[in-house]
Amino acid sequence: MTSKTRPHLQLLVAILLVLLVGTVGYLLLEDGWTVLDALYMTVITITTIGYGEIHELSSASRIFTIGLIFTGLGVAAVFATQIAKMIVQSGIKNLYEKRKMNDKINKLQSHTIICGYGRIGRSISLKLFELGLDFVILDTSEEKLNEAEQRGYLTMHGDAAVDGVLLSAGIGRAEYIVLCINNDADNINISLAARELNPDIFVVARGSDPTIEYRMLRAGANTVVYPMTLGGEQIAHILARHAGVAPANNKGTAPHDVMGYSLKIFPYLEDEQLTVADALKRTNSQKALVLHRVDGEDIEDPDDNEVLEHGDSLLVLVRCEKSTKTNIEETVTWSEDLLLGIPSIDAEHRVLVKYAEDFQKAVNEGKEGEAIARLFDRLLEYTTSHFAREEGFMQKRGYPDIEEHMKEHRRITREVMELNRDKRYVFSESVDKFLQDWIINHINHTDRKYVKFMLENKK
Repeated sequence: MTSKTRPHLQLLVAILLVLLVGTVGYLLLEDGWTVLDALYMTVITITTIGYGEIHELSSASRIFTIGLIFTGLGVAAVFATQIAKMIVQSGIKNLYEKRKMNDKINKLQSHTIICGYGRIGRSISLKLFELGLDFVILDTSEEKLNEAEQRGYLTMHGDAAVDGVLLSAGIGRAEYIVLCINNDADNINISLAARELNPDIFVVARGSDPTIEYRMLRAGANTVVYPMTLGGEQIAHILARHAGVAPANNKGTAPHDVMGYSLKIFPYLEDEQLTVADALKRTNSQKALVLHRVDGEDIEDPDDNEVLEHGDSLLVLVRCEKSTKTNIEETVTWSEDLLLGIPSIDAEHRVLVKYAEDFQKAVNEGKEGEAIARLFDRLLEYTTSHFAREEGFMQKRGYPDIEEHMKEHRRITREVMELNRDKRYVFSESVDKFLQDWIINHINHTDRKYVKFMLENKK
């Protein structure tokens, strides 16, 4: 029993005790009463429904009834209040979150609607987020939508083939719709509905059977994409490149420089304040161009005395160096000190530390751009799933501070998403600092709090 569930359990025991005392009391005081008669009389007495006496009561039973009213009425009132409070709070919270999400969707213009949040939809959403494009995800799975919401995406529950759902997602204002459902018939139906509701929308459909591609095109799709075919072409391209018969793909490398200079982003993720001048010294940059505040405000050509706070980002001009090697003074490595005592969570933390080690090794070997891109793609996937499992574990065990813990998860996820969006332009040291703060501080402080609770309240 946890501190959060103890009051509810005590209240439940109290109401059951009142019912038991009342039922037994009437059975002892009145002859010929059944258990149902006694229980019914007890319930209508403590709830003050006022149906009247089901049988004529003796003087002793009337005195007992008076006592039962005074003792049981308060318990019944508190019990009913708590039940109503739980229902109302849950409803208000869900209604507020849903209304807030709908308000954001209603403000979108020229956005993309993604139908289906499977592996393809997840990948598309990530890339659109990196590009800063607006999109809405439609799916019938609450579990998938919860995962998408954790990443900060706009979502809507419902069948994309239903006109009302598409209208709620802003189909009339949307510029693109992507059909990612692994069923050609469903994609055809959605394409027909989308084209009818918005004749000018650009429809991209996922296809499985090339023999019915013409049907998708007749249904309104502008283009049909076959993931399996693209995957085969990509594998062939990789093999050809390594065989020396195809040009290397420079996608994902560091940004090109102009006249020996390039732009980079310095995300500040520490708690202490830092001036622009100190940030320039730390990053060995030539000039600060834009200071982007965490609240969305942009300060162009910021003064050296401007202060950076947690979550702010600084766009700077740097001189490109020939060597991309970086010497990281402190490395994130796994140690027994990071063990929390819960095998499943410890195993996942080992994976996170391994990802950090791979990143630092790649940076020191001069593979900065490629290493950051590869690390962040898999780090983001693992972060979301790890946090979801961890929150489910805490919720199951009744952890009282789960809301505060989830807020930190959302903050970390948001920072990972922002770093992932700018991964080709972020200083590797900034990402390294973020990983150290996350892994060391989050595990050793925030995670240890709930582990301590779990161990102290172990059944």
